[in-house]
Amino acid sequence: MAQSTVERERTTPGGPERVGGAGWTAVWLTGAVALAAEGVLALVVYFLAGLRDEYYLAAGVPAYVGYLFVSVVVMVLLGLAGLICSAAVVLPVVQLSRWSARKRGRPETARWCLAVCGTVAATAALCIGVPTALFGGGWTALPLVLLVAFVGLVPAVLCSRAVTVLRRTGARFGLAAGVLGCGLALSAVVFVGGLAAYGTGLIQEYEPPRLTKTQLVGVWSDDQGGTLTLRADGTAVADELGVHDADTATSGEAHEHCDGSGSWSKGAAPDGTSQLALDVTDCRAVSSWQFGGTEEQPTLFHWIGDPDSLKRHILHRGAPAQ
Repeated sequence: MAQSTVERERTTPGGPERVGGAGWTAVWLTGAVALAAEGVLALVVYFLAGLRDEYYLAAGVPAYVGYLFVSVVVMVLLGLAGLICSAAVVLPVVQLSRWSARKRGRPETARWCLAVCGTVAATAALCIGVPTALFGGGWTALPLVLLVAFVGLVPAVLCSRAVTVLRRTGARFGLAAGVLGCGLALSAVVFVGGLAAYGTGLIQEYEPPRLTKTQLVGVWSDDQGGTLTLRADGTAVADELGVHDADTATSGEAHEHCDGSGSWSKGAAPDGTSQLALDVTDCRAVSSWQFGGTEEQPTLFHWIGDPDSLKRHILHRGAPAQ
């Protein structure tokens, strides 16, 4: 029986070399850095795509220090998530690929590994997408989970599988470092390329709508039932319009309201963009409103407290919902 087993192993097509404890540590680290690099790339793409939507960034040294701190925290979290997901997902998939190929008596090739990744991704899509659809989430979750799982698995699993092919321990850990370096380099290239595309106008960055006086005429309301009516003759009427002072700036909720009538005009903000200049009795605390939103769904807003807080009081076009 032992002789038969030896003969069967000799006739089985070759595959990746067996790896020991240090080798599997390299496999684990390679999967972790690949997943972390994928996370960095996804965040870069998400950030660049977000520049097409309405956004506001705080400025100044404290804000920049905060951004740096958040970036470091995110990188640490991505690294920890990569280590956990590599042990929980990538290593089992690599083992499953090797085991299933051995069971079928065939070499464990990259193509076979891709097929296993596809099977695992399809299983995840069924386990997550079907319950989501049945509970009202829509069947679009099924292909979405399949795509995300497959795209997320393949690079990490293939890179980890490549470690099992190498014979020397140093080369295995070197591959892990190379995967990390290539992933970060790709993210940097995408980031710089995206900024260049926005800078040259190849991709249009978000810009506030350029509202005309005719477009400003009408009723504007906030989410607390207050309204601001702008008339074509330049008069304005405020009804229960929310007012924020120094005490309410931190909470973002207006506990005071202003009523009255006055005038309005279209003026220029300090940064050169257009804004609404409002001169209404008892509402002089909110005398200037900037334009936001889109051409189809414009908004008027003013900053609550320091603009670096990014808190805004927003008015939407139309009467408040009943």
